[in-house]
Amino acid sequence: MEISTVLAYLTEEKILPSSDWKCTAMAGGTMSEVYLLQLEIGMPVVVKINEAKVTKSEADFLSFYPFLSLLPRLVAVDPVYRFIAYTYIPGSTDNSSGGNKKDLLQALVTGLINQYQPVYSGKGWGWQDAPVKSWQQFLIERVKASEEVLNPYLKKKDLSIVSPSTRDLTQNPPKSIPYLIHGDCGAHNFILHKKRLAGVIDPTPVLGWPHYDLIYAFFSTPHELTKEALDAALEVFTLPLPGRQQLYKEVQIGLYQRLAICVKHHPENFHAYFQAWKYWEGVVGREPLSVNKSVKTSRPISSKKF
Repeated sequence: MEISTVLAYLTEEKILPSSDWKCTAMAGGTMSEVYLLQLEIGMPVVVKINEAKVTKSEADFLSFYPFLSLLPRLVAVDPVYRFIAYTYIPGSTDNSSGGNKKDLLQALVTGLINQYQPVYSGKGWGWQDAPVKSWQQFLIERVKASEEVLNPYLKKKDLSIVSPSTRDLTQNPPKSIPYLIHGDCGAHNFILHKKRLAGVIDPTPVLGWPHYDLIYAFFSTPHELTKEALDAALEVFTLPLPGRQQLYKEVQIGLYQRLAICVKHHPENFHAYFQAWKYWEGVVGREPLSVNKSVKTSRPISSKKF
């Protein structure tokens, strides 16, 4: 779809004024085209052109959480999901300099993850546009997909990693329902303004447990991959968490998944994550995380239909 067609639609629907705005191309994703519309009066707006199923998932997520200040506000969606428009959050997604990971993760937990809501859809668990029957199955598939990427690479480099066990993973406690979570909650999707977390963009929604997003965020940069940094975020976590054994397994699965992502997209960071793998093997074998919360099995009263 051409951006000119999008602009004509937004103008026709009176979402954009007929004049007094400027359109600039921005860096997009692998498949998307992204543009910034700067208005003479009013907040700037981002327009993203993408595949229909991707656009629909993102629009659904933003419309489900209109009250969260860390998320863009949905402005418009094409009726057949060729594009989406949302408010622009000032700042930068260049988080390569690191920064204080403890502060960043705590801001993420309090400002976003703790605000997640359970959702009853009957669709299952995992990717919102391709769910499976259980959380266990979703995690197993993540491990298998990572193995396919990692095993040839490890063999080539003469390295060895025993993939995390998926045996005894908890399926879905009776009457439990998933939360609608971001799904791609990594530093590449964090907007920082004056070194503080200002926004989180580009969701790939998952029906699952909120701590998945925390683990994903924790391993999304190769610095401060310590138990202390994760514990600091868990201290402000107010939603249900699994028991220690399950949490351990999911932390290792998250790191294993990050190792595979490194092979595909950031091989320069592989060594740092490989060292982190050894460190976390020691942590898991030595002492439990300081977490006493467990998953609630009763259906939350505040659950929404999706």
